[in-house]
Amino acid sequence: MELAAALLAAAAAFVLVYALATPNRQAVELLQRLNRHERSLDPERAAMLAQPFTVRAVGPLARRVRRTAAAVLPTSLLDSAERKLILAGEPITLHVFVLFQAAAGAASLFAAIAILARDLPAGATVAGLAGCALGAAAPALWLRWRIRQRQARILKELPDAVDLIVTLVEAGMAIDGALAEVASETQGPLGEELGIAVRETTLGRSRRDALLGVIERTQVPELRAFIHSLIQAEQTGVPVGQVLRSQAAHVRLQRRQRAEAQAQRAPVKMVIVLVTLVLPAMLLLVVGPALLRMADRL
Repeated sequence: MELAAALLAAAAAFVLVYALATPNRQAVELLQRLNRHERSLDPERAAMLAQPFTVRAVGPLARRVRRTAAAVLPTSLLDSAERKLILAGEPITLHVFVLFQAAAGAASLFAAIAILARDLPAGATVAGLAGCALGAAAPALWLRWRIRQRQARILKELPDAVDLIVTLVEAGMAIDGALAEVASETQGPLGEELGIAVRETTLGRSRRDALLGVIERTQVPELRAFIHSLIQAEQTGVPVGQVLRSQAAHVRLQRRQRAEAQAQRAPVKMVIVLVTLVLPAMLLLVVGPALLRMADRL
C-alpha cells in the first residue's frame, strides 16, 4: 500500500511539473490574439480600457442618473444637495450622491413592499417600515453628519489659526502673506479653505470676495464673524492688527464658554446613564437576594 501511494504521488508530481513546464497552445494563441487586438486599438480607446472599472462604468452610470434626476427632480433639490456637498468638503461628487440616493430609495421601496406583502405582526411591520425609511434617508443623514464633523473641525482649529495670524501680522507680515502661511501650516478643512482663498486672490479675485467665498463654503458663525471683522477693518481703515487682536481674544473667550457649556451638560448625561443602567443593576443586586429568600419561605 505504501509503495502504491508513493507511486501515485510521484505520478501526480510528474503530471503537475509537465503541465506547468509545457505551454498550453490554446492559451498562448489566445494571449497573442488579445495582444494583437490591444495593439490595433487607437490610443484613446486603449487609454480608456486601461482606466479602472469605477471610471469606465460607475462614472457614466452616475452621470446618466444625474441627468435623469435633473430632468425629473426640481432644480431646488439638486441645488440644495450641491450646497450641502460643498459644506461637507465635497467628499463625493453630485453624480455619485444622486446615484446613492436613488439606490437607497429604490432598495427601501422594494423592502417596504416586501414587508407589507408578508403577514407579519404589527410591531414587526412598523419596525421594518421604520428601518426602510431610515435606509432611504441614510445618504442625507450621512451628508449632514459630514457637514457637522467638518464644521466642528473648523471651529476647533480656528483659535490657533487666529492667534497665528495675529502673531504674523504684528511681526510685520502682510495679511495676504499671513493667510498663506496659516493655510500652509494648518492641517484640516480650515487650512484648505484659507488656501483656496489665497489662490483665488493670487489669480486676481479680490480679497473680500475670496473671504466671503470661505464663509459660503463653511457656514461657521465664529469664522463668519472673524472674516466680516477683517473685511470691515480693511474697508474703514482701522488697523488690522488691533482688530485681529480683539478677534483673537473673542475667539478664545468663545472656546472657553463652549468648554464650560459642555462641562455643565456632562452631569445631565451622567444622570441618564445612572438612571437607565447603573441604578437598575444596583437595585437588582440589593433587592434580588431578599426576593429570593422571600420566595423560598413562601
